[in-house]
Amino acid sequence: MSKKSHGMRRPVGQAKKLARTKAHRDREPQKIKAAIERDLVTYRIKRFPSDFLCIRRDGVLVRDIISKNFASSPDQLEALPDYGKILLPLDHLPSGSVPVGMPPYLAIRYEHFLSEAHQKRLILRWDAVVASHPVNHLKPNTNRSTTEAHHLGIWEVFGSKPRMTADTRTQTPEAKEAIDCLLGYVQSFMAPKLATAYADHAPLHWKAMQKAHARVRQHLGSDLLSRPRVDMGGPFFALAVKEAGSGVVHLDWNDNKGIYAYIFAVGDWEGGEFCIPQLGIKIPVRPGQVLAVLARVLAHFSAPVTSGRRIVFTCFTDTLLFKHAHPETEGVVVL
Repeated sequence: MSKKSHGMRRPVGQAKKLARTKAHRDREPQKIKAAIERDLVTYRIKRFPSDFLCIRRDGVLVRDIISKNFASSPDQLEALPDYGKILLPLDHLPSGSVPVGMPPYLAIRYEHFLSEAHQKRLILRWDAVVASHPVNHLKPNTNRSTTEAHHLGIWEVFGSKPRMTADTRTQTPEAKEAIDCLLGYVQSFMAPKLATAYADHAPLHWKAMQKAHARVRQHLGSDLLSRPRVDMGGPFFALAVKEAGSGVVHLDWNDNKGIYAYIFAVGDWEGGEFCIPQLGIKIPVRPGQVLAVLARVLAHFSAPVTSGRRIVFTCFTDTLLFKHAHPETEGVVVL
């Protein structure tokens, strides 16, 4: 029997259909990239905002400096576009005016990071966490907000070794299961995209984050075997999750000055823009978008949410965790 009689070849119609599907799939990344470039907004600041680089840890002092030197009402701030990628580069500033260890951008807003379906699933998982009545081990920080946040993941705040946060570790079995389900979804559908974005826009900082991740895995190997969804792979190590936003101007004191925090939100709401008085701007962070920002450099707050429900995820790396992975440079990325 000849080989042709085995019927191994696809029908002509099916072959054409597969070819069209492949061509469409190959064009999609190009179309998305072209759309992003078409809607790109580059906002060039006039000076590096060094106002708080050497300030002592004092939220009242931060608010006093902002109120005396900058417009601090959301209505007074310039609104950047609702949609499109936004870049705040530093390469145009005078040589020597940008502190050592800063990444190439002060802030970046990304588009198309989380589909509508994924957003809905995240909301369901957050609602399951709330329904499990988790214990919040940190008191609400009135220097930034009157509403509480749950701090999940890994950090090294006030310690010498990385550890799981108490909000992650010390919970009922039901709450742990719900928390792990939420973290697992972020781990699967957000963390890899953030890692790629980090590598693309700040490759030296991403390399430094990978070193910090290797140290965390070395210290927490057995813990991560029992709670694998806590491991985000390196672009960040902890999440603060809350409803609405942080309406009091503040700095994220525990962040490293040169390492991004990533902020995204899910829900259906109006308001809630990310306000940066030092720059005189506010940046909308709508569903599906992610904002990368140096939250220890820029004092910031959320504009009021005027309607709807907004669940905010702030993905961050505390400065001690990063610093202890780079003792030779005191946590400064050498460019």
